[in-house]
Amino acid sequence: METCLAAETPRVSFFVQAYNTARYVGECLQSILAQKGAYAFDVLVIDDASTDGTAAEIARIKDPRVRVVRHDRNHGAMATANEGYLAVAGDFLVRIDSDDRLRPEFLLKTVPVLSGNPRLGLVYGDVATVDEAGRVTTAGGVVNRHGLPETGNEFFPLLMDNYVPAPATLVRRAALAGVLPAPAGLSFVDWHVTTAVAEHWDSQFVPEVLADYRVHSQGMHRTMILDRSGEVSSLQILDARLDGSWRRAEKRLWKRRVYASHYLTYADKYFGVGMTADARRCYLQAIRTRPSTLLTAGVGRRLAGSIVGRRSYDSLKKLVLQQDKRSQ
Repeated sequence: METCLAAETPRVSFFVQAYNTARYVGECLQSILAQKGAYAFDVLVIDDASTDGTAAEIARIKDPRVRVVRHDRNHGAMATANEGYLAVAGDFLVRIDSDDRLRPEFLLKTVPVLSGNPRLGLVYGDVATVDEAGRVTTAGGVVNRHGLPETGNEFFPLLMDNYVPAPATLVRRAALAGVLPAPAGLSFVDWHVTTAVAEHWDSQFVPEVLADYRVHSQGMHRTMILDRSGEVSSLQILDARLDGSWRRAEKRLWKRRVYASHYLTYADKYFGVGMTADARRCYLQAIRTRPSTLLTAGVGRRLAGSIVGRRSYDSLKKLVLQQDKRSQ
């Protein structure tokens, strides 16, 4: 029997960040309101001055748990994120973009875990990916935790790879002390939050799909690659985390490895979208920072591709594949 008395559990606040997502925001809100279990929760929706039908779609939702703030001018993603985090009052918090959606069991799988272990700052699950029409494109296994145990401190692994998915994450409010507001110059907030929390608190992974992450052409992640703002923000976060006095000896041991991993990640992203000059810059920076990076599978090949150009690289790769097929 699915029961969870509100008086016996912490209150959860959902913060939904919306901008020009009329096609998706209703589905997002319905997925929150359809959560299983008798958990007490509230929902704050901030519409950052959308110019499409987002406001009208939000207005269709008639539920006393939903509070809506609509900006009369666009404040930007970071300012809106800070506003939302600081405006909600729950003991546990969830920030979700309005084009994503939760699975009905999200609260059932996360609230008891966070309630039952005071050492945990956050708990998170796996996600599926969906396309613009909401069709599942990857059913699960999206979160690559690199063999980590389900419970423990994930500060350094999280600096290496931003693998915690925002829509499937429940954060303890007490763990956010000193974390917010996030610096205004960042282009995203989630990695800032999870790394800051993980520096002082443990985390736990629930090995189940708890949310659907939507991948589409207007997604922020692609934009942050194309305008390079993702790389700049990532460096800013790494600088802040690794320069602090807390856990200083460990940070010295991890520093080169972490920065090399960051440059390699962005090199691959730039290479994937044809930004070969930026890919080359980041491959070379990764190798300078940690020379053993050159031994990572495919790095030398993609570095060469960033030098000769993507078209020549793709042609040579196609030729090699054809030769391999003939030799089989």
